[in-house]
Order: sequence, then structure tokens, then C-alpha cells
Amino acid sequence: MSTLNTAIFQSITGGDNQLVAVVVGAATILATAAVCYALTSKDQEHEFPNLRGVQFYHAWNFFQRRYDFIQSNLQRNPGKSFSFNVHHNKIIVLTGEEARKSFYSNVRFSLHHGYTILGGISPVSTDSKEFEAEDKDITLFNKKLNKLLNKNRLQSILATLLQDIIAKADNWGIGGESGRIDPFVEIYDLIFVMNARIATCDELTKNEVDLKKIRELLLAHHTGNTPASVLLPWLPNSARKQKKEATTRLTAMIYAYVEKRRHSEPTGDAIDIMIADGHATERIVGEIVGIFFVAISNTGVVSCWMLIHLVIHPEWRKKCEEEIQDLISRHFDGSPSSATLYEKLKSIPISAWEDEIPILDACIRETQRISLSVIALRRNMGQDVNIYGRVVKRGDFLLYPSSDANMNPEYYPEPEKYDPGRWLRPDPVPDAAYPFVGWGAGRHPCTGTKAAKLEMKLVLAFFLTRYEYELVDEDGRYPNPLPVQDMNDSYEARPRGATYYLKYKRVAR
Repeated sequence: MSTLNTAIFQSITGGDNQLVAVVVGAATILATAAVCYALTSKDQEHEFPNLRGVQFYHAWNFFQRRYDFIQSNLQRNPGKSFSFNVHHNKIIVLTGEEARKSFYSNVRFSLHHGYTILGGISPVSTDSKEFEAEDKDITLFNKKLNKLLNKNRLQSILATLLQDIIAKADNWGIGGESGRIDPFVEIYDLIFVMNARIATCDELTKNEVDLKKIRELLLAHHTGNTPASVLLPWLPNSARKQKKEATTRLTAMIYAYVEKRRHSEPTGDAIDIMIADGHATERIVGEIVGIFFVAISNTGVVSCWMLIHLVIHPEWRKKCEEEIQDLISRHFDGSPSSATLYEKLKSIPISAWEDEIPILDACIRETQRISLSVIALRRNMGQDVNIYGRVVKRGDFLLYPSSDANMNPEYYPEPEKYDPGRWLRPDPVPDAAYPFVGWGAGRHPCTGTKAAKLEMKLVLAFFLTRYEYELVDEDGRYPNPLPVQDMNDSYEARPRGATYYLKYKRVAR
């Protein structure tokens, strides 16, 4: 028990010795109780098998290294779902096609309630009427959110999005001409500013100081979800305090912008559209925060790792560059030699960005398949459900790892291999229920798919066309070994153990 106690102590106190007696003593009592419970409990015949041993220890590992925890337990029993407990809540980790189909299609499996477990918060009620009202409200809001993300609005702000990312890139290195960037900072900045343009207002998008502060607060909020802050809510905790302060400040900053827009002349900005639709300020703030989180944990991750993959696989980089040049030649009517890259890219309509670059689409999809480590969550808000002859009880939480589908060798031969060509073959998607879950699936496809794809394509087309670039390590050399993604980093998905850079030189105006 000493290793567990030490980990708990360090996570809570950050080395603050004045809490050592309270923390270690409390953790020992709690862990001992968990051992007694685990050793005396037995799996019921029709329940998902519960991990043996200390439930508190399993929960701690889940919150500390989520991907490794899930994969290691699935590898011990290939193809078999399992469960463990967080406090009094059961979490069932599902695997296989039947489970995936039920997970994504059952109308009583709540996405909203599912994710509350990550904060250590479990809904106190599984009342059907309450769930139906919340589900209806979320569905209605997502339909209205489509006003911000539909093709016509994206077309109307396309040129402005390009201006935003060019302005950011012009500040890189030596006048934007050459240098090196950490993609997990600067490329994320490009994605972030586009999300601000799409989801907020002109005032915030142009305020670099506030955008930087919002990014810092989002990271502080995320890193505040430590095992100790979630599993030991009754103890003093610096991480929980950090998360609470970050949440308060983040909410206040965005709230101020929404209220300012509420009392100003309406424009076509996203906040004004949501205000005109009758949404309360609190609801608008919540939606904006969610969009900002996705900007990093989905769109940013794919953009960064795709640029890295294209260095490692130059044959696909060349194909992407040629496809972008071909796209420009089809839609730009002016003189290529005298026009700027901005003028060329803004001439391409949204329909072409969506439908005319299959190679770029394939590379994005393949990067998603390999690099997005999504842990999807639901909670059963209805009656008991049978999956594989085992019971998901009312109130149980469900977890589905995207790797179960996206890295399945039966669906994708050599799943570890980066092969965009698999998406360009006839019938690339296997005949199975939701074999690819990069954009959600079933009842909850990603509302922002069109916008996210556009952001990725704009960044990639801009970077691949404007710069020659190479991947380097801290010493400026091509890395050996190559970067390996930290799959436990669900927010920024940085490489493990080192920082890698994109060394660039500008070749287009």
C-alpha cells in the first residue's frame, strides 16, 4: 500500500508536508476498506465481471493514465468487457460490435450524464422525465447550433478565417519567414483563433491577450482533474482549487463578452446569432467553452499529428501538396505568379473544400483513426439493458474506447500503419456497426464536423503551400527515434518524453 499512498500524497499536496498525516492516514483507511470490499464481493452471473482487487486503486489508475488502464485490462482478457467502481458508481468498459452498436444507438444512454463521472460527479437522479427534458433541450440546442456551423455561414467567414491564421503565422520566427515552431503550441493557436471566429465574436477573436488567457485557463481546468481531486473530494486539494479558480475565471471572461454583445448592435457573429435565438448567457457560455475544448482535443490534435505523419511519409505529403495546387488551379482565375496565397485560397468555395480533395480527406481520416484516443462515455438513464447476456443496470456508466473500432485489425489490416490509401480503395469501411468513430456515431454524431474539417484543411493547405518544412528534435536534427504519441494525454496529445519542432522556410507569398 505504500506506493499508492505516496502517489496520493504527492498528487494532493504537491509536496506540502503539513497534510501528510491526514492524507496518508485517510488514504490507508479508504484503501483498506476497498480491499475488504473487493475481496468479499463476487461477480454475479449476469453482470459484467468486476476487476478484482482494490477498486480505489483501479479508479486511481483510470484517472491517472486512462488509456493505459483500459488497454492493459482489455489485453489481459481480449474481447471481453469489464467493470470497475468509482466511489459507488459502476463503470462498464465495453468492447466488440454488439456493445458498440448498443452504446451509440440506445436512446436511454445519456451522453450528457455520462461525462459527469470524469469530474467525480454522479447525477443523483435517474428519473426518466428529467432525462427526457434534458435530452430534448440538448437536441434542440444542437439544431440551433447548426446555424453557426452550416455551409452558408462558413462560406461567409472563409476569407476572415484565412486572414486570422495568416496574421498569427506572420508573427512566427523571423518575420514569419523562417524558424521553428512547436506544433502543439503554434498550430493549436491557429485552430484556436479559428474556433474563436466561428463560435464567439470579432472582439474576442482579435484580442490576443484574452485568447491566450482562455487557453491557459482551459489547460488549468483540464490538469485540475487529478485522481486525488476526483476520488478524495473531502480533502484539501491544490488541483481542485486550481480547477475551480480556472473555471470561475474562464466563465467570467466569456460571460463578459456575451453580455457586451447582448447590449451592442447585432452583427453576424456567433454570439449574436445565439442571443437572437433566445439563449440565456449561461447556456451560450457553456457551449463556447465546449467548442474551445474540442478545438484542442480533437481538431488541434489531428492537425498537428497529420503534419508530423506527412514528414515521416513524404509520398503522402507530395500527394497532398499536388492536390492542393490542383484545387487552386481549378478555382483561381487570376495570375498565379502575382497573386498571394491568401487570394488563391479564399477563391476556393466551401463546396470544393468539402468535396474535391479526397487525398487530404483520406490523410485526415487516417490521422484521426490512429491519433485520436477518444474515451466515449454514457450513463444508462432507462431500464436495465442486456449486452452479451449481461446486465447494464439503470444508473450504470458505460465507457467505449474508440481504439476498439478504429484500431481493430479485422477492420483495418496493420492498424498501426499510417496508410491513407486504405480510405481511397473501393468500400474502405468494413461492413460492421460504426466501424469508424472519429466523428462520433449513432445518436450523437459530432455537430461541428463540417467546421472542424474545414479548419484542418485550411491549416494544412496553408502550411503545406506556404512553407517547406522538416521535423527536428531539440538539437535541430531529424529525430531518432521518431516521436511517439502519449495516448494518456487526452487534451493536447503531445509526444512522449520530448519536444519536437517543425523547422520551416517560407516559399510562397
